Amino acid sequence: MKPLKASYRLGARVVRALPPGARYSVWGAGGVAWYALSVGQRRAALSNYAAVLGLPRDDPRVARTTRAAFRNYGKMLADFLLLGSLGPEEVPARLSLEGGEHIERVVRAGAGGILALPHMGSWDFAGALGSILGYRVSAVAETFPGSLDEAVVEARSLLGLDIIPLRRSAVRAINQRLDRGQLVALMCDLPPPGGGGVEVGFFGKRAVVPSGPAAIAIKRQVPLLPVFSRGDRPGHYHVHVDPPVGQPDIETTGRKDAPAVMMQRVMERFERFIREYPEQWYAFKSVLM
Repeated sequence: MKPLKASYRLGARVVRALPPGARYSVWGAGGVAWYALSVGQRRAALSNYAAVLGLPRDDPRVARTTRAAFRNYGKMLADFLLLGSLGPEEVPARLSLEGGEHIERVVRAGAGGILALPHMGSWDFAGALGSILGYRVSAVAETFPGSLDEAVVEARSLLGLDIIPLRRSAVRAINQRLDRGQLVALMCDLPPPGGGGVEVGFFGKRAVVPSGPAAIAIKRQVPLLPVFSRGDRPGHYHVHVDPPVGQPDIETTGRKDAPAVMMQRVMERFERFIREYPEQWYAFKSVLM
């Protein structure tokens, strides 16, 4: 077996062997250590969470929330490793779902749909909601180095999640999935890694976010549904599906501006959920201007 793939699987077995209490304590402590050592990410995160909480950046409550977010990210990484040791039959017991009827309606309509997610909870487990409802979900994701990518894709596949690599061919692959009436999940709350995007209002400030989810939904005339996940107890995630975001009136907004209008509506949904669970949003880079 290739070294990186073997290391991932070994890590998955080690994480699984640990009692849950020890597993999440160790990885949560790792997240807190990251908060302490990564000065640049800590500074960016403090600014983001200050805006979310509506507090001055130096307020102690901002630091507590930021530290908790890093801790939760560490715990999420433990679950990311754990994916490599889970069987398909184990996934439903680690998930609860609210709003599944919105997805059921999209699937029954047969034209496919876009799921818009923020970096909250565990997007891997959020994408696994199809395993509860009985169908597969495709997700656009960045690739990992070498054979590690192969191992992660295999683990995600067991969750009912098919991966579309984030590269130039991604748009064609998304359209192929929509042609088959499938669902495609896209992360869209942080600045796009390759630049570009559209400017939106977010927590009373400006942010640049990917336009792709809205642009595709408008072009294909398919629903765009915000989806959120949060950890509600160790190793378990609650997934919430919102009703579809309204399509903008092209005659009013103009075709060029329509994606920005629709993404603004998405971000307003994100705001509501992030305000309720700020410590589960992973915003460790400059997001708000």
